Amino acid sequence: MRGHVHDAVARDSKLDVGGTTARRRDRLGFDPAPFDAFRARLAPKERYAVDVPPGAKGPFITRGAVVRAYAAFYFLPAIQVTRADRVFHYRFR
Repeated sequence: MRGHVHDAVARDSKLDVGGTTARRRDRLGFDPAPFDAFRARLAPKERYAVDVPPGAKGPFITRGAVVRAYAAFYFLPAIQVTRADRVFHYRFR
């Protein structure tokens, strides 16, 4: 990634490497522990599915859709699919 693009992503995404867990908790309201534990057991290119209830509807999408989208990013280079033997379960508090 080009330096200026990397700097912009780190500055503007609020999910940069230095503060990912704390920022995820603050900005998205997710419990980071299940994400971190599941990620530690995934292998690159391993296929996994996400089991999450729809949750509350925000202005555009449900919280469940946000969890699925975030998981697709956070668990890279593993691959999110609709059905798999390995399943990430997430429940809202």
